[in-house]
Amino acid sequence: MAELPVSQHTTAQKVVEHWASKPQEFREHLGASLIGHECDRYLWLTFRWAAKTQFNGRMLRLFDTGKREEARIYEELRGIGIVLHTDEDGKQIDCRDASGHFGGSVDGVGRNFPEAPKTWAVLECKTHNSKSFKDLKEKGVKASKPRHYAQMQVYMGLLDLERSMYYAVCKETDEVYTEWVHFDKDRFDQLSERATKTIEATEPPQKLSEDPAHWQCKNCDMYRVCHEQRVAEANCRTCCHASPVETGAWHCGSHNKRITGTEQRAGCDRHIFIPALVPFGEAIDGGEGYVEYRHRDTGKTFRNGPGHYSSKELSASVAGTVTEPTVEAMRAMFGAKVTESQQAPRAGRRGRVDLSKLPPVEGDFNDDLDSINWTGEPKK
Repeated sequence: MAELPVSQHTTAQKVVEHWASKPQEFREHLGASLIGHECDRYLWLTFRWAAKTQFNGRMLRLFDTGKREEARIYEELRGIGIVLHTDEDGKQIDCRDASGHFGGSVDGVGRNFPEAPKTWAVLECKTHNSKSFKDLKEKGVKASKPRHYAQMQVYMGLLDLERSMYYAVCKETDEVYTEWVHFDKDRFDQLSERATKTIEATEPPQKLSEDPAHWQCKNCDMYRVCHEQRVAEANCRTCCHASPVETGAWHCGSHNKRITGTEQRAGCDRHIFIPALVPFGEAIDGGEGYVEYRHRDTGKTFRNGPGHYSSKELSASVAGTVTEPTVEAMRAMFGAKVTESQQAPRAGRRGRVDLSKLPPVEGDFNDDLDSINWTGEPKK
C-alpha cells in the first residue's frame, strides 16, 4: 500500500484547534461595547444568556491579536509623554452603573494628550481592516463606528470624564488614526436608559425585523433563537425564577437565595423557561412548578417544569419534536429524554432521545425512532 502523503499544513490547523478549544463563557454584565447595537431584543437576549456565541479558532486568534496591539499602543503613548493608567490593582479599570449590571472595562485613562494636555481622558483602542479604516477616516468615529462611539460615551459618563481618545490601527497597513471625542451627556443618558430597560425587562423586546432575511438579522448571534424557532439555552438567566438585583447580583425565587455566576451557568432541575423563550409554544396555563403550552403547529399541549418536559429537553428541541407521537411514546414508556433535535430530511422534524439508561426491551429500537409505531408499542 502506498504511503499517504503528510499534510503540509498540520501545524497551522493545530494552532487553530488550540484556540477553538478555549472556553467561551457568557459575560456576566451588559457590556458598554454592546449598548450601541441596533436591536433592543439582541441586548436582552444577550444579557439573559439566551444563546452563546461560538467563535471559531481563527476568530478567537484575531481577537487576541487586537488585545496584543494594546501593549504596543500603551508603549507608544507613554513614549510621547502621555501619563497612562491601564490597570487598577492588576486588573483593567472597571466601571459600572448604579445597578452593577451595566458597564465595562476601559483600555486606559490618560493625561497630557496633545489635544488637551491637562485633561484626563478615556483611551479606547481598536483595530480595523483596510475598508473599515478608510471609512473611519472619512466619516469619523461617531458616524462610521456608532457602537464604538456609544461605548466611549458610557465610559466617560460612568467615570465622570469629559474626553476620550479613540486610537485606531489598520491591521493591513499599520497606519494609525486618532480622534479626540467629547462627552455627550444626552447620548449617555439615552444609553443608560436603554440599559436600565434591558436589565429590568422580564420579556424580550420587539425584534429589529420580523423578516428572517433582513440583512442585520441574518448574521446576528441570536438568529437561531430569534428567527429559527429554537428554544434558548437552559441556565438561570432564562428561568422564570431568576431576576437581577442590586450590586450586579442575581436572585432565585425558587431557592430564595442569591446565585453565583457558576450557579447561573449550570441552572438546576427546577428551571422553567420564560415563556417567550419557547417560540413554538403559546403559554395557556401555569402553576407551581410548571408552565403549560399549546403547540403553535400541532395544537397539542405540553408542560415545561419538573416532572414534565425539562428545560434542557426543550432547549434541545426544534419545533416538531415536542408532542411528536414517537417522542411522547418513548418518554411515557421508558422515561427517555430528548437530547438532540435536528431538521428531518423530508417534511417535519425529528428528535433524538437518550436510550443509554433505558431498561432492556424486546424490539429493534434506534435513534430515529422508526422502530416505535404511533401507539408506542415495539414493532414485531
